[in-house]
Amino acid sequence: MAPSRDSLAGAKRIVIKVGTRVATREDNNAFSSGVMGSLVRQVAALMAPPEARSFLIVSSGAIALGLSRLGISTRPKELDKLQAAAAVGQSRLMHAYEHEFEAVKTETAQILLTSEDIRSRARYLNIRNTIFSLWSHGAVPIVNENDTVSFDEIRFGDNDIISAHIANMLDADLLVILTDTDGVYDRNPRLHPGAKILRTVEKVTPAVLSGTEGKGSAFSSGGMESKVRAADIATRSGVNVVIARGDGLDLSGILEGREIGTWFVPTPRRMKGRKKWMAFNPRTEGAIVVDRGAERALVRQGRSLLPAGVKAIRGSFAMGSVVSILDEAGTEVARGLTNFSSEDLEKIRGLNTKKIPEVLGEEAYFPEVVHRDNLVITVKDST
Repeated sequence: MAPSRDSLAGAKRIVIKVGTRVATREDNNAFSSGVMGSLVRQVAALMAPPEARSFLIVSSGAIALGLSRLGISTRPKELDKLQAAAAVGQSRLMHAYEHEFEAVKTETAQILLTSEDIRSRARYLNIRNTIFSLWSHGAVPIVNENDTVSFDEIRFGDNDIISAHIANMLDADLLVILTDTDGVYDRNPRLHPGAKILRTVEKVTPAVLSGTEGKGSAFSSGGMESKVRAADIATRSGVNVVIARGDGLDLSGILEGREIGTWFVPTPRRMKGRKKWMAFNPRTEGAIVVDRGAERALVRQGRSLLPAGVKAIRGSFAMGSVVSILDEAGTEVARGLTNFSSEDLEKIRGLNTKKIPEVLGEEAYFPEVVHRDNLVITVKDST
């Protein structure tokens, strides 16, 4: 049976990602009150009974607004200048959202994130609980990367990826990524006038990604490729994704299943709880290379990882860390919580489970390196 957009009608938890060129005007980088005012009014209408939907907005635009206020006409490459612009622009961006939502009598809340907030299980859960509490009070959280304090090691890189992680975190039903094109094309429409829009994408393939060449605008950090990669992350967790034009958006039309933008079909099986957090964590602490037998046992048979199947350890990590599990070619096939530190695992790799107490002592004994309950398969073609 061909996939259908009819399922979008039941979406109750909705994440909207607003791109820089949607939130700000191209001529002067000022807040695009016409476009954003329309979006806000649509959101407010869908939050009211009988619809009673919950919304969260991940918004770009802070750096562009800040650069405009500072009189800088081109996006700089220096991190300190970008952070200064973010510091100036973030308050302007939030004020603009507050102004638009006040007109429809709706409260907003600001949430600034770095990738550390997703990597830490405790912070991840705390943010999730905070958002649910805000929703219970009828507020719309406005999320952005905390560019003012972020540096390379803790940056997501762009808000497209943040929106995917947030959608996964919240078990969202729908992620709508707004941009300045009608959707995803088979080729870059700015470079190829004959490019055709893709209305449905059942799986993100190299062929789909090949049509996303080219960066975004001069004031944005992402482009269509980052949006498609964000869609891939979200759909693999069971979230519907629509990439559509922000100017002239018909949000109700999307929810009614109309052919607006590009719809990315979600996997039919939703990941839950800790396994989802592990699968889409921005960074792992290290890696374990396994042999073909162990790979088959994990991916095809749903078993735990035992020491006998471990060929090599990469990096230094503590017991309880999230680690990548790699096949012999170095491709990630799974992620999990390790029962052993890298130091101890190096001592027992390749051994029969019964030998562990002889090497590490009875008090350090776990029969599995990664138990199947603490393991998630990440290789795409495993089903």
